[in-house]
Amino acid sequence: MTIGWLAVWLVLLGAVALLAMMLWRRVLLLRREVRNLVTDGPLSNDIPGPRIIREIHQDLREMARRQREFTRQIADEDFSLRAILASMVEGVLIADSHLRIRLTNERLHQMFSLPKPPVDRTVMEVFRNHLLHQVIQQTLDTEEPRSAELQAEIREGDQFQLKHFQVTSVSLRPREHESLTGALVIFHDVSQIRSLEAVRKEFVANVSHELRTPLAIITGYLETLIEGGGDQETNLRFLKTMHKHAQRLNLLIEDLLALSQLESRKISLHFETVDLVESMNRVLERLDSRIRESGASVTINVPKHLPRIEADGFRIEQAIHNLVENALRHCGKSGVKVTVEVRSDGRTAAISVHDDGVGIPLSDQPHIFERFYRVHKDRSRDAGGTGLGLSIVKHTVQAHGGSVSVQSEPGAGATFVIKLPIRQN
Repeated sequence: MTIGWLAVWLVLLGAVALLAMMLWRRVLLLRREVRNLVTDGPLSNDIPGPRIIREIHQDLREMARRQREFTRQIADEDFSLRAILASMVEGVLIADSHLRIRLTNERLHQMFSLPKPPVDRTVMEVFRNHLLHQVIQQTLDTEEPRSAELQAEIREGDQFQLKHFQVTSVSLRPREHESLTGALVIFHDVSQIRSLEAVRKEFVANVSHELRTPLAIITGYLETLIEGGGDQETNLRFLKTMHKHAQRLNLLIEDLLALSQLESRKISLHFETVDLVESMNRVLERLDSRIRESGASVTINVPKHLPRIEADGFRIEQAIHNLVENALRHCGKSGVKVTVEVRSDGRTAAISVHDDGVGIPLSDQPHIFERFYRVHKDRSRDAGGTGLGLSIVKHTVQAHGGSVSVQSEPGAGATFVIKLPIRQN
């Protein structure tokens, strides 16, 4: 009897042990599936065993599916965010409540020429700008948007350029009733706008000055004549002086209108076949009296078979006229030698005007084609120029699809080169 019960117990223990072993194996399989879930590995289609094991496995598979879905959504949102930030022309920065940078876009790196990634560094450490630090801090303190205009010297190559940035800072509060998490800062480069404003102000000031001077002279002489004037010879001298300055006013107004039309592209170019030799000869005929008065000599060098070009003949003659007249007016000495030369490679025609005058200082050469820019301001005004001739040349040549440049060394004269296409596209 005792032996029988012992056998029964042994059978039961064996069954329990076998069942425990089978459950242990299923648990090990579930453990492997959990690890695969954590490491984003593949899950088995099914695990044999008791119902509870199969249900747990199904729950794991559902968790894996949701995890893949969430991962895909996060990846899509991350891609969209990066695409938006990369396509923006503004610089973007996100800082936390401690003013530590959490995110930036590539445009911000380009704006400030940042030498290393700014993420996980403070705003002050990266930009060294107290106004920017103050704007962001005020946003964090008040939760109100703040705006300011920053000036910063940005390294471009071996030089520093002063740039202007419009900065707007707003607070970040992802969900309602959550604590403030940081600030979003937008940087807009307004350097070109400020530069244009400065050019406009300078232009208005220059035009006002150029108009005021001859008008003041004419008004003064007119008042003298109205009050009785002097003898006939004096009155005639007064009238000649007024006529001279009236012509100067007329020339200034004509140049301003021509430059305005060229800059706004409202002018219509009348393209025709142009013989550059004939154009240069007509220019020299109009300047003959000035050439003889200054004792200058002008030489034209052209190849025998120079192709004709498609251009607006009147505008090209005006450009050549301005360059030759500029050489005669600003040479700084009498008896200047001016050489006008034309070369062609079959696709472009290069017209160069060279003089052996005093040359142009290196610091002035980048600005020589700007409106009203004068190297020797007082002497240029005495010579009667409007300060618009070279600017008209530049815009005329560009309207033809060409380019103009200057080469000069102080004391060694100057060479202006116009390059024009032979044929217009």
